[in-house]
Amino acid sequence: MSDSILERGNHIKFGYAAMVVGLVFLFVLGGAIIFGAAIETMFVLAWIFTVPLVMKTGYTYKETQGFGWKVVMESLEANFIILIVGTMVAALIASGTVPLIIVLGLKAISPKAFLLTTLLVCSFTSLATGTSWGTIGTAGLAMVGIGTAMGVPAGMTAGAVISGAAFGDKMSPLSDTTNLAAAVTGTPLMIHIKHMTLTTLPAYILCAIIFGLMGLKFDASGYDPTIVNNTIEALGGIFNFSIIEFLPLVVVVILLVKKAPPIMALLAGTFMGVAVAFFRQGQGIEMLLGYLYNGYSIDSGLAYIDKLLNRGGIMSMTGPFLIVFSAAAITGMLSESGILGALVKPMANNCEGSRFKTVLYTLIIGYTTNMVGSSMLLAEIVPGTIMKPIFKKNKLAPENLSRLLEDSGTLGAWLIPWNANAIFGATMLGASVASFVPFCLLSWISPLFSLFYAATGLTMKPLIEEEEEVEMAIAGE
Repeated sequence: MSDSILERGNHIKFGYAAMVVGLVFLFVLGGAIIFGAAIETMFVLAWIFTVPLVMKTGYTYKETQGFGWKVVMESLEANFIILIVGTMVAALIASGTVPLIIVLGLKAISPKAFLLTTLLVCSFTSLATGTSWGTIGTAGLAMVGIGTAMGVPAGMTAGAVISGAAFGDKMSPLSDTTNLAAAVTGTPLMIHIKHMTLTTLPAYILCAIIFGLMGLKFDASGYDPTIVNNTIEALGGIFNFSIIEFLPLVVVVILLVKKAPPIMALLAGTFMGVAVAFFRQGQGIEMLLGYLYNGYSIDSGLAYIDKLLNRGGIMSMTGPFLIVFSAAAITGMLSESGILGALVKPMANNCEGSRFKTVLYTLIIGYTTNMVGSSMLLAEIVPGTIMKPIFKKNKLAPENLSRLLEDSGTLGAWLIPWNANAIFGATMLGASVASFVPFCLLSWISPLFSLFYAATGLTMKPLIEEEEEVEMAIAGE
């Protein structure tokens, strides 16, 4: 079987491919929108007609099922991290780590600077750890708590959190998506990161300016500190606070910086959180294990405190986990069989000789995969595999492609309401997807720079320059 998704689809007609993909898309979204069904339920049910339609193109049931399992296995590590993040969030709340960050933030941050501060804090956290989900479940969760106490709309805060978390996830050499985009396109990691700064850095500066200006609408002089003071007092009555409560987060950051496997780093943070909760907060082991499964739970008598703290646990992550799992199976069947290749082949062929079309269609394929597959990892693998030969044919360096995969894959995932990333963000931050999508500014702005560069030719490296640079780097070593 050919390694090229486009060549695998040579025997499949465009109309048939469009019908199959459209049917899956309409079935999943139709069930979710019209009947309010869970996305993961619709993906599982879609198996009943996706398998026969793929088999009709000439594959056996075993081969078709194998296509699905192949992509499921490729995304298994990242998917398992979802469950571990749930346990870590519960442990960091029970240990007092997240409550302490909230208290310190409430004491130090003013409403006018809050959104900008949120962007910066989450950016640095994500850069250091390489995980947007981990950042959202720790620093992001704390910032939402601070914003709620300050009267900042949850959607705005969540947008700043996600923009910062996505920035680090995109730019950190520790990030799985950053490494994946580089690997899929055959781009050296640091060259990939360096090239991304040309779109991401100006987009990030614009984000910072906009969030800074948005913060001006919150009048610090007329700010009523009653809720903030009540929150600080309530949290202080529930938890013991000292520098020790920072240990779980410190452990995670140190391990990730030292390039420990993300699963082991997050699990270490979970265990340290449990230890701190046991020795410092007086929580029993049986209760703590219950928190790791069902999420932290408390009845403080204050509704806003309970809403702030009662979250996390494995069960809170089963939705995103099942979405990625079931979507990966369906997407694997469609991509590995060549159906997705047959669908985008006319578009890919139309790119030949056109720099702007090559960039535009790459973004479109990335967003489409994010919509169909509900996973940012799949949204890097599929368009990366499809467009790699097109970029080579058009004499464009692979780092141009890897940059685009992050724009539509890593950043675009937060804009799709049924994508696992968006659902995770809504679950963790307590804000609806509709409320935070308009404020995910980095996800909106960065692709615009890519399109501008495609139109003008700025920063678009030709293939020959990249080849010489790699050869010189190798010779230098």
